Amino acid sequence: MVIPGVRVSRAAAFLARQAVEEIIEDECSYLSPDLRHASTRSRLIILSQLADPDRARLMLRAWSGLSEACHHHAYQLQPTTSEVRTLTALVAALVGEPTDA
Repeated sequence: MVIPGVRVSRAAAFLARQAVEEIIEDECSYLSPDLRHASTRSRLIILSQLADPDRARLMLRAWSGLSEACHHHAYQLQPTTSEVRTLTALVAALVGEPTDA
């Protein structure tokens, strides 16, 4: 599927970032329902302290990289397919799904 005006790699990064944010939200709601109003960055800090720090680091790496890939700046190139594939592999690892990347 080609979205007019948007490269497929950026669209894939956007969808993968949504998946990471859902994972973060699910894990935080397990810890406390009061965290539903916290920002994603705050949730990641909380998860690094109250949950598995290695998994929280993986979430931070995926979320940060995907956020960078999603934002368009006139002075930056589009994210490459390889970069997005690497980041989506991190998301797949968080979900526990096999990947061919």
